[in-house]
Amino acid sequence: MRLIRSAFSVATLTILSRMAGFLREMLQAHYFGAGAINDALKLAIRIPSVFRRIFAEGAFNASFIPIFSKILTSQGKKEAVEFAQNIFSILAITLSVLIILVELFLPHCISLLYPGLLKTPDRLSYTIQFTRIMFPFLMFISLTAFFSGILNSFERFVAAASSPVAGNLAIIGALLYLSPHLDNMGSAFSWGIFLCGLVQFLWVFAPCSLKVALVLPKSPKLTKDVRLFFQKMIPAALGSGIVQINLFLDMMIGSFLPTGGISYMGYADRLNQLPLSTIGIAISTVLLPLLSKQIRKGHLQAAQQSQNLAIEFSLSLSMPAFIGLILLAPLLIETIFHHGEFRAEDVMPTAYTLIAFASGLPAYVLLKVISTSFFAHGDTKNPMIVAGICLTLNVVLNLLLIKPLAYVGLALATSFSAWVNLIILTIILKKKGFFTFDAMLRESLYRIGLVSTLFFIFLYTCREPMEMFLTHISPNRIWLLGGMMTLSLGAYLAMAYPLKVLHWKDIKTRLDTTV
Repeated sequence: MRLIRSAFSVATLTILSRMAGFLREMLQAHYFGAGAINDALKLAIRIPSVFRRIFAEGAFNASFIPIFSKILTSQGKKEAVEFAQNIFSILAITLSVLIILVELFLPHCISLLYPGLLKTPDRLSYTIQFTRIMFPFLMFISLTAFFSGILNSFERFVAAASSPVAGNLAIIGALLYLSPHLDNMGSAFSWGIFLCGLVQFLWVFAPCSLKVALVLPKSPKLTKDVRLFFQKMIPAALGSGIVQINLFLDMMIGSFLPTGGISYMGYADRLNQLPLSTIGIAISTVLLPLLSKQIRKGHLQAAQQSQNLAIEFSLSLSMPAFIGLILLAPLLIETIFHHGEFRAEDVMPTAYTLIAFASGLPAYVLLKVISTSFFAHGDTKNPMIVAGICLTLNVVLNLLLIKPLAYVGLALATSFSAWVNLIILTIILKKKGFFTFDAMLRESLYRIGLVSTLFFIFLYTCREPMEMFLTHISPNRIWLLGGMMTLSLGAYLAMAYPLKVLHWKDIKTRLDTTV
């Protein structure tokens, strides 16, 4: 399997998804701005998203893919499918019970989770209304992660990587089509989230059933492999749950912010998530099954080479994104979101929040790679413990920074905690002998650091002249932003080439990492 080529495929499809997501976010900014309805939407979607991370993507894939791949390799496809059916059935039953309980006790849950909303009854009412519509999205998106894991194990990445594109288009369609027929546009958006989950589920279920295996629910059996799955998933879920509890506590504390604060954080995080998704998630999606196979076959040196190549590649792409988001934050926010109900006075608060989030971008991206290495080695305990430590740190920082810095303080706390998380996990991985700073990686880090420094100096010095020049050519803000990004990317590549950063001939010699 080709690590970088597969990652490029996933990243390309993820970029399309994020473009559709940006269109969705631009419509959201246009129609809702940074008011009570948008605050409520951000809070409402957080609830199923938290459970999604626990029951689906992170914890589930970290436990399911290595075991499924092992059964597939050692016992055959029939046994692997039988194992998948057992997990499918247990997952569906658990999620059904959870959804029913949350729907029954939703008003009490919202008041408990977001106590700050009690001071703003309109935001409280909207949040309850929108969450009630959205929450069943959890079932569909968790099953999407399940079938995506099966497809990824067979090295079929396209359907899983492209499903978010279809999901975002479903949200956009619902927002535009249903709005005239409902009492408010927030309800239309909420139904769009519900449809997004359904569409994504069907998007991966169909190709999995037709091209890989038909996996249907059945009466579950607690086989040895199923018990092993839960032994691995419980600490992974607790670790992922700690991260999500961290985000929940951010939002719980954030619910005390004045109206608009939650929206500023949401819009800023959307921009920050673009490089994280296209780089970190793409690399980790491809890296987990690859490392699992290499480690299972005893190819430990090849596994370390794959891991180090992933680190090098991730940093090569995340550093210019990190620098660009920090230096171009006001231009990005004004160009993308300043229209409709998103007012001029909302631009700079969102930009400052984006800068705070972006300060942790390299840590977020590298955490995807480092965490994947732990999961591939079957270690889900250490990430859980470290996540707990960083949760405590983040809460303390939130409480210290919310009063002087408000929403910017919450974003800074998240970024600082991510750096601490990365440092601790890297030290543990190195002590366990699963990570080494070999000569090639040290040289690569030096070259990446040098080109990043040169790029920062260039962009800091030239951003205003570039903006004036491009504004003179075309006053259109979208063209201005596109021109700035094109010139900046060209400058980075021009600096990177002589230093052999993202140098194709250099990468090509290590591109085809075989199991």
